[in-house]
Amino acid sequence: MKILTTSTSNQTLSFLPREYPSTVKMTLRDNSTNATTTVNTLTLTKSNDNASITNAFALVEGRFYDLNIIKGQGQLWNTLTTQWQLVTDNWENIVSSENVIYKDKIFCTDQTIDQLNDSYYDINSGEYTETTSYPDDDYLIIS
Repeated sequence: MKILTTSTSNQTLSFLPREYPSTVKMTLRDNSTNATTTVNTLTLTKSNDNASITNAFALVEGRFYDLNIIKGQGQLWNTLTTQWQLVTDNWENIVSSENVIYKDKIFCTDQTIDQLNDSYYDINSGEYTETTSYPDDDYLIIS
């Protein structure tokens, strides 16, 4: 699972895909509303065996998303300069040539999560106040 924030600036996702194409298509489905967002052309950067993509996400705090990274000719449909009249493939064959190269879940939160320092996600963050001052509990016993 990947953790992203509600920031609208660029965020980078690093992952280990099945293949390393130069451009990919990304679909992001909100589990709460079932709305899907698609980014058709993203540059995939390879570093050693890891890949990464950088994009500005529009995410909502506390929600889960399904992430699919897809390779294939279909994601380049709007940018291909080949004259389709000369190509023997039809549109249905090209769409079916898309393959999912990476799947994951995304959780959106602005909380700082660092498991190495025992800083975990708190569903009630900011909802309750914790008191650290207690009354003086000295008792006097009279016999």
